[in-house]
Amino acid sequence: MPGIEDEKEEVKEPEQPRETEEEIAMNAIIKRQKRKEGFLESLDNGVSILKASKGAGVDYSTIWRWRRDDSEFDEKITAIMDSRIMIVEDALFLNAAKGNLGAQIFWLKNRSGGRWKDKTEEDVTLNVKGGLDFNEYRNMKEMTPDERKQYIEKLFKICGSGDSKTADADQGKDTKGPLATI
Repeated sequence: MPGIEDEKEEVKEPEQPRETEEEIAMNAIIKRQKRKEGFLESLDNGVSILKASKGAGVDYSTIWRWRRDDSEFDEKITAIMDSRIMIVEDALFLNAAKGNLGAQIFWLKNRSGGRWKDKTEEDVTLNVKGGLDFNEYRNMKEMTPDERKQYIEKLFKICGSGDSKTADADQGKDTKGPLATI
């Protein structure tokens, strides 16, 4: 009597044809494209670039490499991020229009081309003759008002100002510049 083992036929599965290099490359391109699409979809849903990259199973540095190497991909990311900015701008404007004073101030300071600002900027040109050490202001912190007055008169002479006379009781007091707190 033949053994049971002899009755079993050895069943071999047909061998799968091996992928060619071209097929491997094509599959890699398709896989990368799907990962890019998954990343963009996550990003468009409002998550950060880091979270979108994790969600798509892509390393964060890979996203930056893809952005550098693929201008179309980079433009899509930029468009998504710009749309977020527009949403916030619209909400800010609506809040400003509804009377939110903070939103109004923020909008005016940032969107009015410099007409609304807290500080005024002035260009100051100092023509120094005689080798004045500009860092001497540090020493002024310890000066008395009279010493400071004499120092400023010295500066007027060095800088070539026509008027070194004391005009009033405030002469020698800096009320606007960096020495005002001394």
